[in-house]
Amino acid sequence: MKDTDSDKRREVMPLKMSGEAGTRWEATFKGGNSLKKLLIIGLALALIGVFIAPLAAFATDGTTDITGNVTSGYTFNTPPTIPLGTMSTGTNTGNSSGNITGNNADGYTVSAVDAKGSNTGYMVSTPSGHVLANKFKIGSSAGSVDTADVSRTLYTGSGPVSNVAVPLYISQTITATDVAASGYTITITYTVTANP
Repeated sequence: MKDTDSDKRREVMPLKMSGEAGTRWEATFKGGNSLKKLLIIGLALALIGVFIAPLAAFATDGTTDITGNVTSGYTFNTPPTIPLGTMSTGTNTGNSSGNITGNNADGYTVSAVDAKGSNTGYMVSTPSGHVLANKFKIGSSAGSVDTADVSRTLYTGSGPVSNVAVPLYISQTITATDVAASGYTITITYTVTANP
């Protein structure tokens, strides 16, 4: 029997038919290629399952966002007391230093002023009430001091800071006519501003 294209697409069991004595009829079909293809496809699917199945275990079904805020804050340590002792005629100077720590993204500005309501900017003797003739001066360096009745910037910076020095320089001029007295005092008030 002659093979045809349609025979190659089918699988049929061997066929035997009766005829003259000694005659044998067989039908042979070439369908082995189809079986091989099925086996290859099956193996490929099995391998895909081996690799894909573990990945499925890590598939996400949702997410959770964690949020939080950090509040802005600072710590400012004022410069300690600056004792001028016995002031002599002429210019008497001194200096001290404080420090600031803060987390404002744009940094801070520290200013200082004599904020009292009367005799603003002058040293006054506490016991006697005498006032010195010249205004007290403050600044961030020895060369930048100016009268303390106006707010003076001692420090300005950008970004968060940790234990950054805030210097205070002072100057008081004494004249020959200033009244001799004890306890001349002035109090400097500081303002810390978070830069916008």
